[in-house]
Amino acid sequence: MDVSSLSAAGKSVPLGVVVSKLITRSRLSQRELTARSGLSKDQLSRTLLGKRAVRFDEAMRLLAAAEVPARGALTLALFDRSDLAIEWSDSGLSAFFEALIEALPETLRSELGDDIERVNPRWGQHAARFVAQRINHHIQELIEREQKLGEFEPQR
Repeated sequence: MDVSSLSAAGKSVPLGVVVSKLITRSRLSQRELTARSGLSKDQLSRTLLGKRAVRFDEAMRLLAAAEVPARGALTLALFDRSDLAIEWSDSGLSAFFEALIEALPETLRSELGDDIERVNPRWGQHAARFVAQRINHHIQELIEREQKLGEFEPQR
């Protein structure tokens, strides 16, 4: 796929900018990235400097080589959230988002079956809020458990 920018909602984000920022945060050397990605040293250098357009498949390879969840990062950039793609790259949230994106289509298909055509697009926002609330609830339960365990003192 020959895509040099990601666009949504009328905006355009240069793909190379997102990839370059994510790779820089990975702290891998250009030598390591060259070896892992299969791109030449010149291609990688020009890409990171913004002097060369990046194809989508190259972006995927580069991000995978930098051990950044590529699909999650590029999906965020597609929806004009390259800021989150970069911010989340240092956290487990990036890998979570990638796993969610990967699992969601098949999960929807298996759960909805023939009713898939009945899904209302307006439900997307509500579903996102529900998922975030459930995750927050789970995190709060984990924190409470950890606090209780921290107060645990074995009997002597």
